[in-house]
Amino acid sequence: MYHPNPSSDPPALIEALTVWGWAVQHGSIPLDYAAAVLAEHACYVEHSGVPDPTEFERRTWAAEDLADWENVVVRMSWPGDDAVDEERWDQPGDWRMREYLLRRLGLPDSHETTDRLLLRHCHEQIAECERQMAEQHDTRTHDEGNHS
Repeated sequence: MYHPNPSSDPPALIEALTVWGWAVQHGSIPLDYAAAVLAEHACYVEHSGVPDPTEFERRTWAAEDLADWENVVVRMSWPGDDAVDEERWDQPGDWRMREYLLRRLGLPDSHETTDRLLLRHCHEQIAECERQMAEQHDTRTHDEGNHS
């Protein structure tokens, strides 16, 4: 049997609102009761933006949210227009990395997988580091020869 941890945090408001809102909508819980319970959620008590909200204010907010719970949940979970605009549904999840690699490699496009492009980029970076190390070694050797 499940026994909740009494010291654990309450469920997120979006989850609580979904459960209570569904129950109210389907008639198994009265709106007043659900609003009274939901009004005690930390989001209404501590994080409402109103200093010391009254019980009446919290119940009113909770009842309004419960009456339109589906839309409220969607607004709460909406990542924002910028995030949605940034999604590229026609491309794989690593499209950002792929674009970065193509740009770094100076390629307009490639048939290679992103993993292969990354490996190619890493090899180029390693070769560049080795070239710079060799250059520094040659400069030091040349400088040491001039001081002798």
